[in-house]
Amino acid sequence: MTTDGGTRLRKAFEAAQQVRIQKMIVSINPSGPFLQRFTSFVDSVSYLNYREATFQVPDGNTISVFTIWSAPETRAFIAGSNTHIESLEISQCSLDRVPQTLPKMTKLKILSIRQCKLTVLRLNMLADNQILKTLDLSYNQIRQLLPITERPARMLSIETLALTGNLLQHLDMTDFKFMPQLLKLHVGGNLIVSLNALLPITMENLIEFSLETNKITALDLRNLTLPKLEFLGLSGNTLTRLPFLPRSLPKLNSLSLMSNNLTQLDLSYFRPYPNLNKIDISYNQITSVRTSSPVRLSVTTLDLRYNQITTFNLTGCDTPNITLLLLGQNRLTVFPPVYEKYPNIRLSIDWNLLFCDTLLYYKEKIQKYDLMVEPEPDSPTCGKTYSLQVKQIQECCAK
Repeated sequence: MTTDGGTRLRKAFEAAQQVRIQKMIVSINPSGPFLQRFTSFVDSVSYLNYREATFQVPDGNTISVFTIWSAPETRAFIAGSNTHIESLEISQCSLDRVPQTLPKMTKLKILSIRQCKLTVLRLNMLADNQILKTLDLSYNQIRQLLPITERPARMLSIETLALTGNLLQHLDMTDFKFMPQLLKLHVGGNLIVSLNALLPITMENLIEFSLETNKITALDLRNLTLPKLEFLGLSGNTLTRLPFLPRSLPKLNSLSLMSNNLTQLDLSYFRPYPNLNKIDISYNQITSVRTSSPVRLSVTTLDLRYNQITTFNLTGCDTPNITLLLLGQNRLTVFPPVYEKYPNIRLSIDWNLLFCDTLLYYKEKIQKYDLMVEPEPDSPTCGKTYSLQVKQIQECCAK
């Protein structure tokens, strides 16, 4: 770029829709005025490695998309007035705060600052970005959310907020009351021990709420109204009892409680959720499954693998739509009576303490792969009879 590099670049831009430069040596910062030389030729710029402390977008620059994959030395992003930035993505940088010139980026729709050094998110910094839809600040060091304290002149327009992999310990749902368009809220992989919903709040459009891999031992969401919520992810926490969910979740389709510390399961718990299709409670410490009062569920998939279940009783629970029941890696010694009521269900019951002669009765199910069985190798029951072998399927007893 110190001799005829600029001319060669312009010719390349004129001849191709996309130009890739493996290595570029410039005498000045490769942002700022340098960008102005090419602003009329390109709409999108990506930097694989950026080595300067500051990235600057000059006044009047018309480039709409900036992507910076690695910028370990970059501590500041400065945007001038009248910029046309619609998407800004920065990864692996040294930014410790949201850019102070963010209000100048009035056309911004996507802001992603990942794997950097942000420690605080001040929500009032977003008030002037009225068309900002996606905010991804995952894998930073955010410990605190500072809410908007007074009702803003205009509500925030954010639809997707990702704060995955930060250092949050407490979450107050009232922090999001000025985000009426919020569709997806991802706060998994933090250190959250408490989630407060002390005052009633309605999140009219929220469809996805991810709280996986935190340190939540108990959860009470009864003050929330979530009429459109479809997915709730609570896996990887330390829940010892089923959470108190909103009284009505008419659209809830999938609930994940995998990898917690639950010990009992009463299927009547799911009565308020008429469209719940998939339930995942694998990798817990559940010993018994029962139904305390009659209930009809819409569930099609029930995953209870890797528990300690010795008793499985569906009496009182009507699940006419169920197609897949996963009971592998438990402590069952009695074959669960499910085929009598649901003859077409697919059942996984491998690695349980079942007698092989019990499984012989279901040979046809095994051949059709409707029944997946492979008792635990150390099971004392496996060697008491013989091993059922069916060509091209799993052995029902491993020897």
